[in-house]
Parts: sequence; structure tokens; C-alpha cells
Amino acid sequence: MGSVYLIHACVVHGNHLGRTLGFPTANLELLEHKPFLPAYGVYAVKAEFDHAVYNGMANAGTRPTIDGKTMTLEVNLFDFSGDLYGKTMIVYFIDRIRDEKKFNDLDELVRQIHEDKKRALELLV
Repeated sequence: MGSVYLIHACVVHGNHLGRTLGFPTANLELLEHKPFLPAYGVYAVKAEFDHAVYNGMANAGTRPTIDGKTMTLEVNLFDFSGDLYGKTMIVYFIDRIRDEKKFNDLDELVRQIHEDKKRALELLV
């Protein structure tokens, strides 16, 4: 990506779909960040909050398989479980994995998310 790009935002409630797919996400409030978001797609990221840093992956975009309308930034943290609502998180975009894409169904999406996680782990070593 050239240089490290980051966003500093508050975790807000989403529609909880990621949790049901096996990939819970922290949804970030994007009010002032929308003009400065990276290109729509999936990224390997590091997320910092409460004086700790976690590896993860993020989707920036409109989630075309789900609704395709609302711009979101969702972060799935590896090796973390807990309540993040209301916490401020800094997300460091380390590398781009792929473009955002519409899948035929949720099963196809989940298969791709597993592949995205493998790639993110390789990039975050």
C-alpha cells in the first residue's frame, strides 16, 4: 500500500450478521471518515484499543452480497472475544487482499472469508 493508512473511530452496533457467519466484526462509525476511506475491498489490518494490538481483516465497502447500499467498515479480529461497543479503535491497513465482490449466496461468501483470513495471516506475519 506504500505507507500505513489508519482510521481512528468508535465501535458501534451493526446487524450482527458476521457473528452468525462465524466471523464477528467490530463495526466502526464512519461519519467523518467516509471521504478518507481506502478503496472498497478486503484488507489485512492491525487494530489497537485498550493498549493492545490485534491482527485481523477488514472489509471497507457496501457489502454487496448483503445489501449493497450502506458504506461500512467492519473489522474481524483474530484471537479476540469480548465486548467492543463504545470503544475507540485505531485500525491500521497493512495490505490489500482483494476487491469487494458480490457473491451468489452466504455459503460462497463464507468460503471466501476463510480464504481471506488465510491470506491476512500470511501478510501479518
